[in-house]
Amino acid sequence: MKIRNRNLDPERIADFESFRSGVLEQIVKNSPLSTLLHEIVKGIEALNPTMICTIVLIEDQKIRIGAAPSLPKIYNDAIEGVHIGPETGSCGTAAYTGSRVIVEDIDTSPLWRNYKDVALQVGLLSCWSEPIRISSEIVVGTFAIYHREIASPTEFDIFIISETADLVSIAFEKSITSTKLLESEKRFRDFFEKNSSVILIVEPLTGDIIDANESAVSFYGYTHEQITKMNIDFINLLNHDDHKKERMLALSENKSFFTFSHKLANGETKQVEVYSTPIHTHDRSLLYSIVHDVTERKIAEEKVNALLSEKEMILREVHHRIKNNMTILNNLLELQANSQENEAIRQSLKEATSRIKTMSLLYDKLYSGKFNQNLFLKEYLDPLSNEIISLFPYPVKLNSEIQNIKLNPEQLQAIGIITNELLTNSLKYARNTSHELEIQIKVWSEDGYFHLLICDNGSGFHLNQTSSENNGFGLSLVTMLTKQIKGELSFNGDSGASYRFKIPLQK
Repeated sequence: MKIRNRNLDPERIADFESFRSGVLEQIVKNSPLSTLLHEIVKGIEALNPTMICTIVLIEDQKIRIGAAPSLPKIYNDAIEGVHIGPETGSCGTAAYTGSRVIVEDIDTSPLWRNYKDVALQVGLLSCWSEPIRISSEIVVGTFAIYHREIASPTEFDIFIISETADLVSIAFEKSITSTKLLESEKRFRDFFEKNSSVILIVEPLTGDIIDANESAVSFYGYTHEQITKMNIDFINLLNHDDHKKERMLALSENKSFFTFSHKLANGETKQVEVYSTPIHTHDRSLLYSIVHDVTERKIAEEKVNALLSEKEMILREVHHRIKNNMTILNNLLELQANSQENEAIRQSLKEATSRIKTMSLLYDKLYSGKFNQNLFLKEYLDPLSNEIISLFPYPVKLNSEIQNIKLNPEQLQAIGIITNELLTNSLKYARNTSHELEIQIKVWSEDGYFHLLICDNGSGFHLNQTSSENNGFGLSLVTMLTKQIKGELSFNGDSGASYRFKIPLQK
């Protein structure tokens, strides 16, 4: 960046620009800060041999000499460690106030009364000091120009002291940035090298392995030199094109988790899970990949899956036999019922047959897919109700309104038998020749419970008139099953039969 001459001597400006460019070049090359500070001081002194320059740094509110090659040691030792304040010479005051301080005569300046003796002793008579700020506006030091005579700064001197302070500020900023970068790189390197996880750094386009940590070297069985000369395709058994597609997905951050087969140096194959994410360097993007060996877990999973498949096969066989036995039992009871002349016995056997059918239907629903699964009540109750009604030879209007509530097998079995008992009772005793029989089944959930309502438009009943010939046993069975699933039952027979259940939902 060119410096505006502001009507100053063009030749002197050109000399300063040349000096400044040389310093900036060294800053870009990351020269050490101490070297840069000395180069700046010596360069300004070379531009004007009457000047004696110094750069002091401020640490913990104290002065520390940064660069002062032309000042006597006795003087540097005297100001080293001095606390900055409102009357601590030119540099200490400039650092404290954050403003330029011009002292033309050290001997008479109140700012120097505690420090002038050593300054005068070494022949320093004037001192101008400029604060050095970094971008955060923090004062990190000062740049000062001394003379061996009482002197006031010219316009060019002000230009020099101001521009030099800015140049030092740039050097400070670059040094801070470089230090932070080095610290960050060291932390990354320490994390990378000492991490117990297997880590690879891969060039996504070519698949070249750029780096590998100690854990990776140990895992794959290659030396660090060998593995960092390899392409990832030599390790990864996925074909080249498919693997490159996966790397591109990781680079674009559309996918970060992968499962691969990796080949070790000894020829052994390992199943691995890879978590891969892009990291950006100054000139390219790389993939930072953490590799986990999951071979043993995969083997264990395969064994578990094999055992589960075997268990499922055995269970299917068991359930098939149970279902067949239920069918046989149902057929036997039907044969026995049909062969009975006693109507009461025949009805009892038919009721038992109906209960077995109810249990068989539930069993078929529960074990047609996964075993011991919960089931939506609607998927069970609708076909069950239609099956029960189809056993009777006269028309029935069924109004069904069942919410899709999922219940466990124990609840489903109880609800199924309860529904069978109550529907059968309605179909047997509620029919009236004056109007069509209507039965309503309604299920809904509320406040952690589900409610079941079963009612008909029949003649109703009186509790004290129930007996084994009508619904006495059935009602006892319903009451027992309700208690078994921790439910509550209320019923009314004044205008048709109405049964209401309140049952807790189980998680």
